[in-house]
Amino acid sequence: MIMERNAGLDIVRSTAILLVLFCHGLGFFFMKYYDFNPINYVAGYLAVELFFVLSGFLIGRILLQDIVESGSFSGLKNFYLRRWFRTLPLYYFAVVTTYLFFNQHMDATNLIFLQNFNEQDLSFLPISWSLSIEEWFYLLIPLPLHFVGKFRNKRLAFFVITSLFVIIPLILRMVEVSHSQPVWDYGVRKQIPLRLDSLVFGVILAGIKTYYSGIYRKYIAGKVSLLLTLVGLTYFGGYLVYTGIQDQTMDHSWFNRTLLFSFVSLFIAMLIAFMEVHIQRMDHFPKIWTVFRFISSQSYGYYLFHWNIYVWFSRENTTNSIGHSLYLLMFSLIMLISFTYLMHRYYEVPMMKLRDPMTKKRKRAYPAGGGL
Repeated sequence: MIMERNAGLDIVRSTAILLVLFCHGLGFFFMKYYDFNPINYVAGYLAVELFFVLSGFLIGRILLQDIVESGSFSGLKNFYLRRWFRTLPLYYFAVVTTYLFFNQHMDATNLIFLQNFNEQDLSFLPISWSLSIEEWFYLLIPLPLHFVGKFRNKRLAFFVITSLFVIIPLILRMVEVSHSQPVWDYGVRKQIPLRLDSLVFGVILAGIKTYYSGIYRKYIAGKVSLLLTLVGLTYFGGYLVYTGIQDQTMDHSWFNRTLLFSFVSLFIAMLIAFMEVHIQRMDHFPKIWTVFRFISSQSYGYYLFHWNIYVWFSRENTTNSIGHSLYLLMFSLIMLISFTYLMHRYYEVPMMKLRDPMTKKRKRAYPAGGGL
């Protein structure tokens, strides 16, 4: 199946994974020279939010096309098969290699994406928290959207259901913060029921693109919206997170543990709309686009494997030489890129091809990524 790629979305996904590699690289190799913690959190937070909303947008377009409009059970079945063949084989490979070579204390929750509910279980493969949220999103969201196809006014039903999935997690965050006083990172940011709305913002964006294409292109993806988006992300995703971590007030701020997530998701959705509309191709910069396409296509492997590779090489980071630390980081990135490329070509792609005989293939405007 030939797929048309969108350069703007390739850039968004590439930026997200590069931010992940950047923030964890600082944490593993350079934290002993300077307190990069505030920068780390800003980069890591924005990276995951980019992934969440982008995944919601891409998956939302598939759901609208194959499930909402058709209302067929076969569309639902095909969606689950294609998602699971896309995300699970590489994840379970990462779990097995982590168990064999890095951490032999694994709870079964890591196999069914429930590790977020126990901080010790999550320590087995710490980066898997965001994938757990995505997998539960894949499981839960299509079910109610399947019934949208039964309504006469599908458009109204779609936006009512998706709006509920935005409002309910926000209410749950407010209740949780008011009664339990959880910490911002593990207690709120990494909890599945409290974070599903970030992905649903992307689904709603896909709905606006489908049902209100004029509004989508003129207003949401407009240049004025871009300016508002950049200001909003700089303030909410940058300044508030940076100062909150630096001043150690993040865990005590009601706003940062509740509404902050909603605002950042909203602004990222607007950014994605602008990138998708205005940077569809990069024909005048083919080499640059090739780089972004490559990084984007490999991003899931980078996400799953970089943590253990960083752990492996950081064991040699025993001197106080910045040059030595930089050397270790660069060598770990070379190994990550090489290993991920081989895994993508000889394992990930063949596993995805297994799903084709079981599902009906349809041409996509942009290939939906698998996880983060």
